[in-house]
Amino acid sequence: MLSPFLVPSLLAGDHANLAASATIVTQLGLPWLHVDIMDGHFVPNLTFGPGTVAALRRAGIELFLDTHLMLDEPERYIEPFVRPAPV
Repeated sequence: MLSPFLVPSLLAGDHANLAASATIVTQLGLPWLHVDIMDGHFVPNLTFGPGTVAALRRAGIELFLDTHLMLDEPERYIEPFVRPAPV
């Protein structure tokens, strides 16, 4: 049985410096970061998108990103999420 573990949400981070918030998670020794992706249609909130995930990767964040896709048409976003982040 898998033991419970903490997965902090990027939504609770400093939106002016998300990479720093993700780095804190790494420094705490936590392996995952929860990233809510909301399009404003499936749910009323508008949050992060593929650009945010790519920016975290460019900043050197290697955490497993537990990405919660709350999107009306998630198939439209497959390619932008799987494409490697430009350097």
